[in-house]
Amino acid sequence: MLVSRHPQAGILELRLNRPRRLNALTQGLARQLLDAVRQGNADDSVRVLLLTGEGRAFCAGKDRDDAASAPFVEVLQQLASALMQSPKPVVAAVQGWAVGAGLELLLNCDIVVAAQDARFMLPEVNAGLFGTGGVLALLPRQIGLARAKGALMLGQEFGARQAEQWGLIWSVVEEGELAPAALAIAARLAAADPAILGRIKSLLHRESLGELREVLEREAQAHRDLPRG
Repeated sequence: MLVSRHPQAGILELRLNRPRRLNALTQGLARQLLDAVRQGNADDSVRVLLLTGEGRAFCAGKDRDDAASAPFVEVLQQLASALMQSPKPVVAAVQGWAVGAGLELLLNCDIVVAAQDARFMLPEVNAGLFGTGGVLALLPRQIGLARAKGALMLGQEFGARQAEQWGLIWSVVEEGELAPAALAIAARLAAADPAILGRIKSLLHRESLGELREVLEREAQAHRDLPRG
């Protein structure tokens, strides 16, 4: 369900590979991704992580057939921590849908490139769920408080150009240019001084977020406090 490869020296590509389910996350797939990120973080030959999805979507959120249980939420929170606390840059290439936990994954990445057909949505409120991956802290810092409230409370979709204008993503490219554009960015990062990149990332996160662990724990507690039907 997860494909790992090295398209170029120093780059580890992690590809969600459930195209028939629009790469929706099961607890098993989330665990595979977490393990792969941790391995990449520990591998000195890896300088950049590149996250993408197979087929016509990046990630359609949590799989509806896999309940959003406390262990599932815990894996997602651990994944967010592994991505954000990675000393290495994380690039994401987005096509089609990035929904719920799929969009929240992007907030944990450093540079996000999207195809023009990309669509974004945070529909948890409509399903009686709560966000994960630090979305409550990350989203308002990237797009502003008013937009974050609208995105989280209304659960409406928006497109790639809107995401770019809001500051949610780095750039938008033509559909056929997504893979080479993301790979070019990853290659540029792989050629840079890893110590400097790691320091930039850690200091930016410290200054803008404070203690990430506390943010993730508050989200996990909010999930635990939700009424169960």
